[in-house]
Amino acid sequence: MKRLKDPLYGYIDIEDDVFDLIIDTPEFQRLRGVTQTSYAPLYASAVHNRFVHSLGVYHLGKIVANSIEERRQGEEWYLKKYLSVFKYACLLHDIGHAPFSHTGENFFLGSDGSRKILHNVVVELTKDNSLSEEIFKRDYKAAPHELMSVVVSLRVFQSLFCDNEERSFFARCILGYPYVIDLDEHKSYLNCLIAMLNSSIIDVDKLDYLIRDAYITGYDTVSIDYHRLLKNINFILIDGTYKIVYHQAAISVIESVIFAHDSERKWIQNHPIVQYEAFLLQHAIEVLNSKYPLFTYDALSQVGVDIFDGYKVSLINDGDILFLMKNFRSDSLIQEYFFRKIRRHPLWKSEAEYKAIFNKAFTDNTYAVLEEKIEKLVKYLSTTNFSIELNQSAHVGLTKDIDATRKEYENASGNQKDNYKINLEEKEKHLKLLDCFKQFAEDQTIDFDFVILTAKRFNSGFGKVDFDKIEVCFSTLKSTCAFKEVANSLSAGKNEREKFFYVFYKRKDRKHKLDVAKLAQYLMSYVLKEVY
Repeated sequence: MKRLKDPLYGYIDIEDDVFDLIIDTPEFQRLRGVTQTSYAPLYASAVHNRFVHSLGVYHLGKIVANSIEERRQGEEWYLKKYLSVFKYACLLHDIGHAPFSHTGENFFLGSDGSRKILHNVVVELTKDNSLSEEIFKRDYKAAPHELMSVVVSLRVFQSLFCDNEERSFFARCILGYPYVIDLDEHKSYLNCLIAMLNSSIIDVDKLDYLIRDAYITGYDTVSIDYHRLLKNINFILIDGTYKIVYHQAAISVIESVIFAHDSERKWIQNHPIVQYEAFLLQHAIEVLNSKYPLFTYDALSQVGVDIFDGYKVSLINDGDILFLMKNFRSDSLIQEYFFRKIRRHPLWKSEAEYKAIFNKAFTDNTYAVLEEKIEKLVKYLSTTNFSIELNQSAHVGLTKDIDATRKEYENASGNQKDNYKINLEEKEKHLKLLDCFKQFAEDQTIDFDFVILTAKRFNSGFGKVDFDKIEVCFSTLKSTCAFKEVANSLSAGKNEREKFFYVFYKRKDRKHKLDVAKLAQYLMSYVLKEVY
């Protein structure tokens, strides 16, 4: 047994064979070079990595496993076998993470953005036909890094598993894919373990990153008594199906977890500075990935991929991406990543400020129209040869495209003419919207050079259906209660509109104040013409 000192949990014990089989391998050590979050532009100390997070999740997973094993002694559940696999899944759940964590993981899916290929590989490795059927019928959509984590684990760490049942259970734990076909007591029990690693509400993965992110950033949030929470978990048979049940002592901690998750998503993940950093990295990765096969199993493993002039990338991490980015400094957005002085700044810094600027003039209907048109403009610019930025280059390119489409419309006939007319009208709307930003830039004497990023509106975890369904037991009662029946004071409704947007501009002088309400006026004028 080896002991490691963790700033959150104190000394954590890890078995010698876990070091030999997993932690000391190159594939796991690679995670030292993969940052946990993209929060560093906002919190300079947020440079922790996926390596320490994975160890933390393993530690929390062990607490769950030990607690459950103590309660199930004497029952024939082959418990030790599946608890061991569960702990391996906790340790390896992020082994397939891309450089810069979530920023580049969608490139694992390929050009069509489909999970089909990775799903097929997972099914092939697990030999689980039921899993294949469930993926098809239920439209499962695990995160790309989760799928790649399963692929890397089952290929590199084959010795951990005795049979296909273990491999399938391991994969389901990481993916969050419960057993559905031929569900019985045994499988429902395993589903409880799966949910302890990957669920929409509370699991050991979320617990570690909520506690660790708050500690590393210094962001003040509620204290989470993880030990109290995990020690008060039990799997109880209810109407023939095992369910996760929390003792009443855990109620306050459950609310703390949801509150902490809400705070991190709303005030850190959704912060425009964090969003823009991710945008710059995403652009850089897209440029690099178009030239080199960086997001493949070979790149993640010791096999490696050839890049240029004999340079080979294996066990890819953040450092490899940064090295390659430095060879593309002619790209203006990659320059922005390295040269902080020329980075664009947000016109507003939160969803709350966005509402304050626009709410005076906009209704739900006009908001919906504006956000739809903004999204279509951004999509148009990103799928053409023009710059993704809203600037003079985009304006000139769009104008030329309109002229070309108009000529095609004039020369067309029949149904083809109607199609060209619709296409022409759509592009003319794009240009009118672009003109709003151009006019705003001229009024405020700033560069006509913007980037628009669409952000998701905040919806509290307290409003999730799964939160209401959490089962709670009381020592004074024989049956369990749904959480909403005993602690629903913090429930929150869901916003009808799912998105809003940030606008970033190039600031020349810190003292130069902008009248952002002018932009709202121009955009309202545009929307009113669209609506009426």
